[in-house]
Amino acid sequence: MMMKPFYQGKVDTFCALYAVLNALRLTHSIRTLQGRSLFSAELLRIAKNPVLFRQVLDQTTDYIDVIDSMIQTSSQIHPLICVIPFAPNTDVSVDQLWDTLDLWINSRTNSTALLRFMRYINPPCDPCVRHWTTVGSITNTTIHLFDSSHEADAILHLDKDRIKTNEKQITSADLLYVQPSSIRLLRLKGALPR
Repeated sequence: MMMKPFYQGKVDTFCALYAVLNALRLTHSIRTLQGRSLFSAELLRIAKNPVLFRQVLDQTTDYIDVIDSMIQTSSQIHPLICVIPFAPNTDVSVDQLWDTLDLWINSRTNSTALLRFMRYINPPCDPCVRHWTTVGSITNTTIHLFDSSHEADAILHLDKDRIKTNEKQITSADLLYVQPSSIRLLRLKGALPR
């Protein structure tokens, strides 16, 4: 059997950081060196807090504080608008989530969103994947992801009729939960209407 190389996410737990960097590629067209600098700065910030660093390494955090910190730091360098449309523990329908993303991303240039989804195999067991990603585009039926994963079974799009926005509604037919409170709408300050 031919050995395959490692890829992002296989041995690290930094998909949240990659999601922010990919968002900045879409909003500000950042280059590799800029991305590397932001990535390193965030890792150094996290490492100063041993409890948070262990949570990140063990994936026992939802990464929301990490995402928000990285967005705040990045916005000091790259003019950025960030909107959090859904509060924690708010009941959000798939249609509400979809309409919010559609309006944000399709109304202005240089707009994207971050979100966290969870993939299940055997509900009601815990999810097997907890992943942060970036929205590349959205249509009436599909969210196309601008994702850092190179896994053969990576999820690169989310179908509207196959996701849930309430974790309790996961069934063996619908195994993807998009966490509404994780959504961060991002846009270049001064983005033009489409």
